Amino acid sequence: MYDKLGEVVLKTGERMEVGVIAVPDEPHAGEVKQFLGHKGGNYKWHIERCVTEVLDALETRFYVGKLDGRVITNIMTVEHEGIGILGHVFTLPQQRRKGACKGVMAYQMAHFRQRAGRSLYLGTGYNSHPYHIYHSFGFESVFPESGFMKYHVNADFEERYFARLESAPTGKKVDAHPKPVEWHDWPKVTALSAIVGWDTLRSLAWGVYGPTNLEGGFLNFKHALETEDVYDDAKLLITSDGAIVGWATVSRDARWRPATAVLDFFFHPNFADAVPALLSTVAFPESKVQCYVDSGAEQKAAVLESAGFSCEGQFKNQFEYSGQDYDVLVFSRE
Repeated sequence: MYDKLGEVVLKTGERMEVGVIAVPDEPHAGEVKQFLGHKGGNYKWHIERCVTEVLDALETRFYVGKLDGRVITNIMTVEHEGIGILGHVFTLPQQRRKGACKGVMAYQMAHFRQRAGRSLYLGTGYNSHPYHIYHSFGFESVFPESGFMKYHVNADFEERYFARLESAPTGKKVDAHPKPVEWHDWPKVTALSAIVGWDTLRSLAWGVYGPTNLEGGFLNFKHALETEDVYDDAKLLITSDGAIVGWATVSRDARWRPATAVLDFFFHPNFADAVPALLSTVAFPESKVQCYVDSGAEQKAAVLESAGFSCEGQFKNQFEYSGQDYDVLVFSRE
């Protein structure tokens, strides 16, 4: 469905129509696919599917600017329950430097807030021209000098979203339980991967070290789940309020023969006591399973020991992150 949101007068004096295409939408499917046809890999896979299919509860929108009925610029958002990722920002080369993208983004950000949006994430080059455009709309680096950016409608979003206690005077704990991976988890897993000041080695399979934008990483993961024999199992930890607060995946480590399996898991520190329940639902293969833990992740190590894993070795100075060397502990179970 296409909804006109308004008009923008470009620097050239041309009047650009601004609207939003909420997909799936067969009448606009071809137009969207053609305009973003330069996108490759699993980004293309998502675009081609979302314009014609319902992907669980994921909300995908294409905010477009049109001149004479033709799309000249686009901004995509994927969202669920007010948490989103902003991407696929593209303007036709011959239509650039007119203010078209900024004009569309002004409407997109206002529309996001009107729909009770809470948080958006995006990736760009730090200190680049696009970085400063996003910053002008309220985005800021997730961590210093990073092009991984966040926008929170309310400044206390993370504190409230990942709260362990309910706001009610009872002080009751928010429950969390395991669930399968679904399309609409995409932006919420990214919100979890954006937290700062916790375990550094977050996923060996995904190559996640420290706060990381999972716009592309989750897509690669979801594609592998659906089409490849790579993962033995994958589960997420979700709160009763709908926040994703943990993930666990078991994948094949093809470096060894016979192949061992690698357990990767990450969780918000407020929900450490719910992680054993998450791991208890993961189906481990009939082979050796290893988990790599940076030496500062004491709670993760404790969870592994409670789940029947034992530390079988340590790699000294195994990786460097943000100027610091890290040892890696190897836990395993047969």
